[in-house]
Amino acid sequence: MDDETGPWVPPWEDVEAARGTHRLQLEHPVADGKRRYLANAKVCPACQAGADALAWFYFESPDATWENLCGCAGWITVCDECQRVVDFFRETVS
Repeated sequence: MDDETGPWVPPWEDVEAARGTHRLQLEHPVADGKRRYLANAKVCPACQAGADALAWFYFESPDATWENLCGCAGWITVCDECQRVVDFFRETVS
């Protein structure tokens, strides 16, 4: 969740795990995420890569987070050049 320090950013290892989950990515085509969120997506604050140039994929937190009622899922944008999460458009929480 967001807090006084800024928006919540998932741990990088969870981001990479979600990105590599073939089933999850097949269920959520990139075109859907861009259609919904591209207009509100930010550029990379480090290198200024445009939102359309970033990697877009669906993020789902690990099973343990859902079991503990703190899971979340949604669209994420990542700057591969800078290895940083730029945006997380949360769609589901437990």
